[in-house]
Amino acid sequence: MFDTTSNLISRLLSDTITVLDIPPELRDAATREYLRVGEWLSAHADGASGWTVYPQGSFLLGTVVLPFGSDEYDVDSVCLRQIDKAETTQKQLKDEVGAVLDAYRVAHSHLADGPVAIWERTRCWTFEYASSLRFHLDELPAIPNPEAGPTGILITDRNLREWQRSNPLAFAEWFKQRAALEFLEKRIRLAEARQTAPQAIPESDVRTTLQQTVQVLKLHRNRHFADDLDSRPASVLVSTLAAHAYEGEQELYDAVLNAVERMPDHIEEGPHGYSVLNPVEPREDFADRWRDRPELARKFFGWLERLGEDLREAGAVRGLDRVVGRLSESFGEGPVVKAAGQLGDEYRRTRERGALSFAGATGLISTNGATPVRNHDFYGEIS
Repeated sequence: MFDTTSNLISRLLSDTITVLDIPPELRDAATREYLRVGEWLSAHADGASGWTVYPQGSFLLGTVVLPFGSDEYDVDSVCLRQIDKAETTQKQLKDEVGAVLDAYRVAHSHLADGPVAIWERTRCWTFEYASSLRFHLDELPAIPNPEAGPTGILITDRNLREWQRSNPLAFAEWFKQRAALEFLEKRIRLAEARQTAPQAIPESDVRTTLQQTVQVLKLHRNRHFADDLDSRPASVLVSTLAAHAYEGEQELYDAVLNAVERMPDHIEEGPHGYSVLNPVEPREDFADRWRDRPELARKFFGWLERLGEDLREAGAVRGLDRVVGRLSESFGEGPVVKAAGQLGDEYRRTRERGALSFAGATGLISTNGATPVRNHDFYGEIS
């Protein structure tokens, strides 16, 4: 079924992140929620016109993974108000958005899918929901940045005096372009399988190797930094470096291992320390925390080294049980074993279909008879 151990690891990693990816029903629920919040902002904020809410971060990039030790997904969105920065301050905008969002919470608290709490963070407001929804929604207040094109924004930060620059929509487009050809090819194959037009296939249904690479990196990162969350590198930093390092690999194992080896090449080092600049907004540095806390850079490089060692060690063992055991140590036993079980079920079904076809073709069984197929142990089939 697999030519090499790297093929097997690629499939196991792919199935593992599928286990931890946000399910379609939760993705739909989160989408409905941020759209509903946008409608509320437009109708109830002072100066009602000119509000837009749209997704950003992992939700927009298609690189969501369930955080280690949690059963709740992070969903990020931007609350953009179309006013000039001369008309407000960071604090005024943050407070205004917070007040309107709290009113939204009160008005929708009776609904099963309404927020149950809201709390303030450094740059955003966070909605919490009933545990059955399994996600929380971060709302980032922002205004347009006229110096950075149609999608550039200025965002609030209660710890910094200056407005912070960002451009999540342009960043998402840059990220997707890094794997645009593979996306197109996979979308066409999906359309053929579903007998529909490629444009009818939602973008969220297509997973490129680059997206999966980022998910694998984040999964390992979450486990590696589980007891040191304050040192955990930001997802946008990981995504940026992985996209820079990606060179069109189709095999997930190769893509992740190559990314680990190439990512440091895209970290700039200057007189003031390391930097990882936003490729679409160079004045935004995703590694800005490293300047004041150099140990964060050391821990980041240490994590990459550990991940590389884990992948190479997994690639050196033989036998599915040993590969699963090694990957479980690095990525978590639960999701890896579940992925292996799903792969084993698929393999057995494939073998059984093959046995049925052979038996039917040779007349060993009748068309309405039971199939005496040996139940092969998948763990013993991969050497």
